[in-house]
Amino acid sequence: MNKSTVINKYYQAWINKEIESLDSILFQNKFGIRNFFKDIMFGSNDIKKEFNKFSLLHFDISNIKEFNNILYCDVLLKYSYKNTMLDASIIVKFVFEKDKIIRVYETLDNPQYTRIKCIVTYDGSVFSGLQRQPELRTIQGDLEKGLKFLTGEDITIQFSGRTDKGVHALNQVFHFDTLSKINPSNFGKVLNSYLPDSIYIKSSSKVQKTFHSRYDVLTKEYVYKINYKEYDPIMRNYEWFVPDFDIDILIEELNKIVGTHDFTSFTKHVEDKEMVRTIVDVKVKKTDTHLYISIVGRGFLRYMVRYIVATLIEISQRKTKLSITDYIDMKNSSEIKWKAPSCGLYLKEVIYYE
Repeated sequence: MNKSTVINKYYQAWINKEIESLDSILFQNKFGIRNFFKDIMFGSNDIKKEFNKFSLLHFDISNIKEFNNILYCDVLLKYSYKNTMLDASIIVKFVFEKDKIIRVYETLDNPQYTRIKCIVTYDGSVFSGLQRQPELRTIQGDLEKGLKFLTGEDITIQFSGRTDKGVHALNQVFHFDTLSKINPSNFGKVLNSYLPDSIYIKSSSKVQKTFHSRYDVLTKEYVYKINYKEYDPIMRNYEWFVPDFDIDILIEELNKIVGTHDFTSFTKHVEDKEMVRTIVDVKVKKTDTHLYISIVGRGFLRYMVRYIVATLIEISQRKTKLSITDYIDMKNSSEIKWKAPSCGLYLKEVIYYE
């Protein structure tokens, strides 16, 4: 079945409200759908709830473009919402894996707006986290203030993911839509003049309107920096000082987290419904004074990296006889009592499906 046939089957299943038909073309246990209502679905139960919200009556697909495992198209929809007949012109991106749909992203077609993608680095130690919060200084807050000064628009930016208070970023990604006619490749340079020294836009570019900095993420790489030689008060906000642990044990235990596991033990965040995550690679770089722990994953629970690093330290200091796999198998967050400080954590890179 070619991709065009699959997407026709996808929308026909929405018209008929046939969950079995959708299940046959979606990559089960891994797919994500974001419709033009901005509702997000990660499983059959989420889709069934959407069936009850509106009824799709007709669709017309055009301008199909394929790039490897990604298909872009325009879709005209007729649907019924709250007993009202409505039309929608949307742009859609389908991402495929093994000939099945793994991602669907729909957005309303508004030709007046340009979508801009930015890569930003920031010093997290001077902010109360990334996400905008009332009465607190945050990275999102400062960026959106800068955009307001620059464009005059009230712009909401979307990040690849949230970083907590004190966490740094080398290559965080965000996007936003704007009416501005500033050259997209120059947007970051101009925006930097409206930002504090603790935030710097490294690059900016125009992207397709179906690009989403969060929902299109393929992998993220976090690096945790440990100083094991001598405490440095000047660097206290940029590393964790741990003077005594067995590096060989840490490396051996770190390698055990590669693969797909239920990481319930390594988060205290109740909002995370799905606790299974896939770690695709881990690396360790050692210098005379520092250890850099790199973890690459398809997704992370909140505080997950910090709980993993702290547990690795506990094991490598022989304060527990259990291994990292024992704690994974417990699937019990109350068993993990150690969390590495945010100061040593860096978001290093975000890779996308595009």
